[in-house]
Amino acid sequence: MKIAIAGFGALGSRLGVKLQHAGHEVTGIDGWPAHIAAINTDGLTVIHEDQAPKKYFVPIVTPTEVTGEYDLIILLTKTPQLDRMLSDIANIITQKTKLLVLSNGLGNIEVIEKHVGRDQILAGVTLWTSSLVKPGEIHTTGTGSIKLQAVGNADVNPIVEALNQANLNVEVTDDVLKAIWHKAGINSVLNPLSVLLDANILEFGTAGNAMDLALHILNEIQKVGASQGIKVDIPGIMSDLTNLLAPENAGNHYPSMYQDIQNGKYTEIDFLNGYFAKIGRQENIDTPFNALITNLIHAKEDIERVKLAKQKETFEI
Repeated sequence: MKIAIAGFGALGSRLGVKLQHAGHEVTGIDGWPAHIAAINTDGLTVIHEDQAPKKYFVPIVTPTEVTGEYDLIILLTKTPQLDRMLSDIANIITQKTKLLVLSNGLGNIEVIEKHVGRDQILAGVTLWTSSLVKPGEIHTTGTGSIKLQAVGNADVNPIVEALNQANLNVEVTDDVLKAIWHKAGINSVLNPLSVLLDANILEFGTAGNAMDLALHILNEIQKVGASQGIKVDIPGIMSDLTNLLAPENAGNHYPSMYQDIQNGKYTEIDFLNGYFAKIGRQENIDTPFNALITNLIHAKEDIERVKLAKQKETFEI
């Protein structure tokens, strides 16, 4: 299968390597010049846990440079940039192309519907993890899975078969919105709290009040979900959080928001905790924890960007 991965960062790179290894023709699409140059020059370096580094050569181009026709485009672009990405790669999307969105956060399906029909859209969630430590190098831990569903009437079987050839542990669900809210609940705990506590997932779990913090966030999300007709399964989310703490799963992983902050990027907080706080305001539901976390992450974004700018000025001098 000919597959493009739009958003070839930490997770996109990991999935791309696995799909290429399974025999699929994979092209990465990304907008970070240093990352593109590193991969196209020296290959993608992958370090899995304590194993020796391995090199993989996956072609990668910018969104405006990509050409050809693709059977599947996996969308891992962060939600704030998704609309722009789809506009830039419009020339490679045919009526036969399926788009599978695995990006974190809520609101992605609505954005994609502006560009293609519902029968071309697959929505999913993934528990695969990866860390982009520098341009052209990722560190991976544990294993993961993917749940997906056709938004319209697309035949998902060829896609599922192709992804499972790469051992991506794909499962078809009949309630992807519930799964997306489930994953958003997990991310609304682990992503911002890893930033605010300067901790990976395992370190977060060592905090005596870690699960109390999680419950405060999730109780608000459950109330917001009920107002939207979504049943948020708090015990299920808490069970998944507990499993993710284990080193063999994702315990040694620093979530993507932590990585974004370290790299001076804006985060997806407005499509996680911020999304729930916004809906809460609209529905007159109190969400003080999610609102506070959103404001703290925005403050952290500003602080870290100023620090990085000063470091750059010092280096240039």
